[in-house]
Amino acid sequence: MRIFKYNKTEEGLLIPDEKNGKIVVYVDNWLVKAFEGNKEIKDLQFYVDNEERILINRIKEINPSVNILPALAYPNKERKIRLNQLLGKVFEDYVYSILSRKYSVERNKEIYSTIKGVSLHNKPDFIVENKIAIEAKVRESNLEQVTQYAKKFKYGAIVFPYSGKCRVPKNWICLFYLMKDYNRLYEWIDSHLLD
Repeated sequence: MRIFKYNKTEEGLLIPDEKNGKIVVYVDNWLVKAFEGNKEIKDLQFYVDNEERILINRIKEINPSVNILPALAYPNKERKIRLNQLLGKVFEDYVYSILSRKYSVERNKEIYSTIKGVSLHNKPDFIVENKIAIEAKVRESNLEQVTQYAKKFKYGAIVFPYSGKCRVPKNWICLFYLMKDYNRLYEWIDSHLLD
């Protein structure tokens, strides 16, 4: 459980104030409770900056019903980290849902035996039809990671909900703006399943 102190703006928005905060916010996984003295505050509204608002809008575009309150309850830089993590999780869930509609998909399956003391990227986000690896990313790809996957899978794709930074090994591709058109991913997978 984490505990944070907040104060209210004139508009009733909660802003972090670790020194003088009169509102105590408790966060325990997905549960968030706030108290002003002994009185519980039910309708929590946190102040968000423009960067956080963009992240929230992207999260809600991918999954309108996701609970963002636990991420918002964290103050300052940690809030941005939590929102980015949540964006990554909801996008990965979205990619799984579109892949599993059409293909047999394994999620986070180990592809190498673990070697003690050696750092390995060992679990692609998705393996489609036991033949193609797919990684879901929200900002940038990790070339070292996908190069290790490429040793096992000739074909692979890194998919992004919007734009991003992407470098891939031979026979792998980067697909941007999956939120606008996921049929391009289907077409690419179909063309390589026959290979």
